[in-house]
Amino acid sequence: MALSIVNNSTAIGAQGGVNSVNSKLAKTIKSLSTGLRINTAADDASGLAVSEKLRAQISGLNKAATNAQDAISMLQTAEGAMGSMTSMVQRIRELAVQAGDPAYTTNDRAMLQLEVDQLKEEIDRVSNSTEFNTKKLLNGDAAAIWSASTDDIEAVIKGAAVEGNYKLSYDVDPGKNSVYKSNIMRVGEGQMSYDINTNGTSITKFDNIKGMLRETNTQIKVTGSAATTAEAALAGGTGGFAGVKVSAFATASAAVTGNNSYSIEIEAVGSRTGNNSAQIKFRVMNTKTGEISEWINATVNAAGGIAAGTSSASFKNLVGIANSVMISSSDTTFNNVTWEAGDKMLINVAGARDEASGGASIQIGSTGSTLHITAGATSEDKQLTHTIHTAQIDEAGNVYYGQMDITLERGKVVLGTGTIDILGEGDVASKYTKLSQLAQFTNSDGRMILDNTQEISIYAGNGKTAKVTLEGSDTIADLENKLTAALVEQLNMGADNTNTAATTVNNNLVKFVETPTGGHHAVEGTFVIQSAVLGEKSNLTFVGDEAVLSALGITQIQEAADSALNVRVSDAHTGAFIGEDIVTDNRLRNVIEGVDVIINPESAADVNFVNGKMVFTDKLGAEVAFLHIKDNATKAAVGANEGQVIDISIGRLDTVGMGIDGINVATFDDAQKAITKLDMALEQISKARATAGAQMNRLEYTITNLNTTRENMVSAESRIRDLDMAQASSDLASQQVLLQSATAMLAQANQIPSYAAQLLQ
Repeated sequence: MALSIVNNSTAIGAQGGVNSVNSKLAKTIKSLSTGLRINTAADDASGLAVSEKLRAQISGLNKAATNAQDAISMLQTAEGAMGSMTSMVQRIRELAVQAGDPAYTTNDRAMLQLEVDQLKEEIDRVSNSTEFNTKKLLNGDAAAIWSASTDDIEAVIKGAAVEGNYKLSYDVDPGKNSVYKSNIMRVGEGQMSYDINTNGTSITKFDNIKGMLRETNTQIKVTGSAATTAEAALAGGTGGFAGVKVSAFATASAAVTGNNSYSIEIEAVGSRTGNNSAQIKFRVMNTKTGEISEWINATVNAAGGIAAGTSSASFKNLVGIANSVMISSSDTTFNNVTWEAGDKMLINVAGARDEASGGASIQIGSTGSTLHITAGATSEDKQLTHTIHTAQIDEAGNVYYGQMDITLERGKVVLGTGTIDILGEGDVASKYTKLSQLAQFTNSDGRMILDNTQEISIYAGNGKTAKVTLEGSDTIADLENKLTAALVEQLNMGADNTNTAATTVNNNLVKFVETPTGGHHAVEGTFVIQSAVLGEKSNLTFVGDEAVLSALGITQIQEAADSALNVRVSDAHTGAFIGEDIVTDNRLRNVIEGVDVIINPESAADVNFVNGKMVFTDKLGAEVAFLHIKDNATKAAVGANEGQVIDISIGRLDTVGMGIDGINVATFDDAQKAITKLDMALEQISKARATAGAQMNRLEYTITNLNTTRENMVSAESRIRDLDMAQASSDLASQQVLLQSATAMLAQANQIPSYAAQLLQ
């Protein structure tokens, strides 16, 4: 090769060697500094692609293991809550068994029920409040969200549900409601009550009734002014006095003025035949004050009038009765009536009772009395109470002197006649009878058990509870109203306003039978209690003091029978048929996947009150409701790739979901029925817990498998991408020596042009 100074091919060749060695050394140094064989795609394009895929899998597996661990934590939280639910359900079951103790009274079982109610509320609270990172776990929301077009259906999410919009069409073959009946209510010893048969007046009540003849019709006339003409009435008294007519006294009625209102009791002292004279005696009672005069002797002359010496003056100013000219020597009151000694007659004269004055009404020989109350046009917005004293005669001639308080309502006085029947010991009570007057509420020791206010609880089959207070001053009508309010307002067991007969139905849920109108439920003097609800939800349990419950004596006379619901399910948008079933416990199962549907059977039935009982009939045409299900399943990604998931959705686990919302242990029978339902609830919780436990164990194995897979993939990825440090170190030493050698040779090559310069010298 020629020696030149312009082109130093030797140096260029040496320089290439330096650059080549330097490039390899730089790569080796970079690999050693990163520890990776592949730092860029240029290092190994296909190896980099495989490595990156493996790295994605490795990071996915790592996160999947974290997901699985979080899923285990979530399941542990849910399972812990379910464990507490199990304990509570077992405690309720224990209480149900305890309620079977023969030594327990109803009140003792009521104490057990208090704990049962608290435990049921706590189960519902746990179901609704158990969360993991704000996600509800046990109320069904972790599986699906639902909404419905009506309150007549309710979805119970059992687990992972099929999302969609569903149309439910259903009709019903109505079952029966539970019907209850009380003891026959009778008036107690020494008590007097009443019943109003007709009341065209503003009279609201009669009170403080004493000494009156039972089974009478006493007329109370409320008038704007006093009567001015005689009233037609029953004729006569006993024996010969039965022939005396009211018209015989009519001419004297105008003489009665002011507040004169009185009764005259007349008794024959000796016998009378035809137109002979005879001896009688009489006494007068002031019906305003109740004062009764002493007996006064008189002689009836042959004409039937009062003989001289016992003139009309004898009837004046007796017990505050003025101007009471009823019998005088100039009258022929008794005509030629024949009587025997001991025959009696009673004359009731009803004058103006209050403010006005005028004539009177006269009634002879009646067991009742016609009493006038003149209260004016209005009562000036205040209640008016009048004390009335009465005189009555029975068929045997016994005269009863009694009294009562009559109360007029506030506001305008309505004119008319109120007719009452007097009730006494042993008589069937009326709706106006006070509870304190009932024989049932007096115990064997003679104590009135309502001397202190008592409270009874009513437990309904729908899980609701009502409280009713009983006071001795309550009337049977008051108790009827209280029980009705409890059923309609507290227990929601009345007919809703969509029913055209709702008012009639709700007014007859509790009926005190005074006049039987037919039907096997109608027994005079009893309460008939029922609801507008079908099936077991219509069951009622009455709990309270044993004496009070014994007094009421409420027993079931018609057992509930569940309705048969024929339910058809289709897609709400396409109309595609999904499934159908006939259910008898109001719960549609296994038609919509993952969802039970509770259906109110009353929504497909009409109810009316006929002949003392509720009559349920199927509505014309099927009822339609829409149900929207949105998938809200809780799933854990436990793999690095799509679809590698585990569904950990937990269904609704509250008292409704487990079917124990309506149980109670307030009676022996109810407690026995509750045991079976509680066993089913325990089985449901145990199944959910077993599923959660199995998933936790599965996830533990999943984590182990993920870690093993990740380890193997890391090893594989390491072989592809990681640097062989031993080989790289050896390469580094070799490349360093080569670089030193190449650099030295380049230095030598760079000296070659200087040799040419030496030639020029």
